[in-house]
Amino acid sequence: MNFSLLSIVAILLLGAEPESNGSLEGTITDHSGPVIGVNVGIADLGIGSSTNEEGYFRIQNIPAGEHEFTFSAVGYKTVKESIKISSGELRTISIQLEETTLEMDQVVVTGTMREVYVKDSPVKVNVISQKLLQKSSESNLMDAVCYINGLYNQVGCGVCETNSVRINGMDGPYTAILIDGMPIMGSLASVYGLNGLNPSIIESVEIMKGPNSTLYGSEAMGGVINVRTKDPADAPLVQVDFYGSSHLEQNADVAFAPKTDHFQTLLSANVLHLDEFIDHNNDNFADVTQKTRFSVFNKWSFDRQKNKVFNLAGKYYYEERIGGTSSFSSELKGSNEVYGEYIKTNRAELFSTYEFATDPLLKLDMSYSYHDQESYYGDYNYDAQQQIAFGNLIYSKKLGKKHNLLLGASARHETLDQTFNNIKVDNGSEVRRFIPGVFSQYEYKPTHWFHGLAGMRVDHYEDHGLIASPRLNLKFDVTDHTTLRLNGGTGFRIVNLFTEEHEALTGSREVVLSEDLNPERSINGTVNLNQIVDIGPTVLNMDFDLFYTHFSNQILPDYSFENEIRYSNLDGHSVSRGVAISAAHNFPGPFQYSVGVTLQDVFSKENGTKEQINFAPPVNGVFSLSYVFTSMGLAVDYTGRVVGRMHLPEYPGRSSKSNLFTEQNIKLTQTLSGSTQLYMSVKNLFNYTQSNPLISPDRPFSDDFATDYVYGPMQSRRVLVGLRFTYR
Repeated sequence: MNFSLLSIVAILLLGAEPESNGSLEGTITDHSGPVIGVNVGIADLGIGSSTNEEGYFRIQNIPAGEHEFTFSAVGYKTVKESIKISSGELRTISIQLEETTLEMDQVVVTGTMREVYVKDSPVKVNVISQKLLQKSSESNLMDAVCYINGLYNQVGCGVCETNSVRINGMDGPYTAILIDGMPIMGSLASVYGLNGLNPSIIESVEIMKGPNSTLYGSEAMGGVINVRTKDPADAPLVQVDFYGSSHLEQNADVAFAPKTDHFQTLLSANVLHLDEFIDHNNDNFADVTQKTRFSVFNKWSFDRQKNKVFNLAGKYYYEERIGGTSSFSSELKGSNEVYGEYIKTNRAELFSTYEFATDPLLKLDMSYSYHDQESYYGDYNYDAQQQIAFGNLIYSKKLGKKHNLLLGASARHETLDQTFNNIKVDNGSEVRRFIPGVFSQYEYKPTHWFHGLAGMRVDHYEDHGLIASPRLNLKFDVTDHTTLRLNGGTGFRIVNLFTEEHEALTGSREVVLSEDLNPERSINGTVNLNQIVDIGPTVLNMDFDLFYTHFSNQILPDYSFENEIRYSNLDGHSVSRGVAISAAHNFPGPFQYSVGVTLQDVFSKENGTKEQINFAPPVNGVFSLSYVFTSMGLAVDYTGRVVGRMHLPEYPGRSSKSNLFTEQNIKLTQTLSGSTQLYMSVKNLFNYTQSNPLISPDRPFSDDFATDYVYGPMQSRRVLVGLRFTYR
């Protein structure tokens, strides 16, 4: 669709901005420069925007008159200012924010499916800004989540580097990955597609731990990660970011956001290339896959009367990755003499949000994804195509000052076609699912110190009938500085075995299904205490979380049989329980730090026997320190994680527990001008790598070969040097 056609459609269908309205633009800074991700909102109108990398924002189509604007961001005190907007005026302002650690004024949508401040939400939501994601110079979201408390990036294969996000010790497929609130990243995409989420298109990431099937369905059994993409209206005209590494990895991001009167668009492209064979542990297998990755993202935001939202976005992602021995190449895929793994991914996504011209709010969320995978694991071939269409119709209405009602209906249609060594396996090759559902949510806030929420979802599955998922969330503002949240709910999950359990495809073990697999179910309870501590001129923001999840019918792989992986519903139960503590401390000056630690016990119990779940470290800690040398224009970011000893699959001659390890990074960013930054990062500063991630790498075609023993970093220390240029 070309530029002129979209202009005509936007003008005819959506309407031009009324002459009686005006606009507001401006720049928001702190003591060191522009502030990214500041939410600018008009509470009485329910509209707003956010600042980009230059601290710039713009809100269009504001009714003439005087309005109270709110300026809020994580780590800064909220500013409220009354501003008069005249008819046809474009008013420009400048705001300087004061740093704090009261991270309670960020606007989120994930917990309740409607915009609400973190401090007001009865559901605990952690917000990760793009600024925090950039501290470690990662090329995709999967690598960045390692440094978020309670999250762990598990590598499922030491040859092809499949990975997934574990929340509070629960397997990756239990986590729902959303893009702008839409669940389009399930099954096949949960194995390879998540690497296509480039931080350059991300405005922020919202994380909600614990079962959330009430709003988001089956994949949300362990938690939700919602990726909010950038608003085209706030993006700079041109942005270029390029880096190269000492391992000869090259990554480039280019974004273009032309300004128009009636709609805005953002076009972004990312290219990553690494073709160097790196083998520092001398096992004749590459420590990191060779890959060529390309993705393009395009988002449109149309101006409409009454500031109703209409967004349309699309993303295409292509990747070729190669792992294996030094003599393997793509031409040898499927070879039974030279071992290697080859995966080619083609993925397309479309998603849109449309608010109807009604009051109360009625909106439609829609998404579609197509995923094609061609893969070879040694001499084994696995091809798969998946399509997911999703729709969500949401109605939200305030019932007086104390009540809020949200009703919704959803539909998800999924098709999956799989071929195993050019063979269609009975009852395992094709999946056809249509899942209709309805959900409701009622919020009650009778006083300033109490906020309650109750919700229910009912989905229909052809093979399993109706599945209900209730939840209850309570919030108590004990004092101005103390907030207590009590949450409870249930979750469920329908398993796609071969797309989610990657060990079923790679390595030499034979997959055995001991029975027909039933849906997994869970019951969850969490307690969150947020405490603000005044320490002289500084503020310490602390979170204490207790979590407990009880699983029934859980599907776990059994490695105790020689050369087999057996899957069945657990005849017993499993538990994920623990405590998480995090703290962020900002100072009036240029220094700030955050630290977090999660202590967890994740186990299964069957026939009176308790066994620890693999790849669930009992201790997992993260930290971040930042300092800005204002006079020099130099920023220093130091990030790291510490991972405790976790249980591993059992193999002869190998320990069933991992080693404790730490992975740390440092990044220096030099501002050369207002639009240009030069940065250098040292990744894996202390050069810790797992020395033996593969089992029997000298005999890759034997029954002893296995790739699922990875627990720590495989890529050694490397230096990244990059340049970022922004032009408005």
